[in-house]
Amino acid sequence: MAEFRIPDSHVQHAFDVLKAGDHAAARAAYEFTEKQLKVILAKAAAESNATSVAQRENEALRSMEYERALGQFKAVAEAYYKARDRRDAATAIIDAWRTQQSDMRAMGRVG
Repeated sequence: MAEFRIPDSHVQHAFDVLKAGDHAAARAAYEFTEKQLKVILAKAAAESNATSVAQRENEALRSMEYERALGQFKAVAEAYYKARDRRDAATAIIDAWRTQQSDMRAMGRVG
């Protein structure tokens, strides 16, 4: 069976990803935009001249302001999920590297 080793450069890159602040910034933007979406929907419903709550809500959901906010939310969500996936991948690399190091120590290859 061929030996699989995680290169030091991959491990260093994974640590760099974990140290970077992009995940935290992307998460904060995601959470803010999600809340802002609710505010925009509420404002659009309040501005409606419809007579029932359901009609006001339907008009708010169809409003241009809400549609623009949804587009912005989509872009922010994509950035957040991309940053989260990068962070998860970096964590997986480091976990695999730790296991590799432990296995090597157990086999007496590393002092």
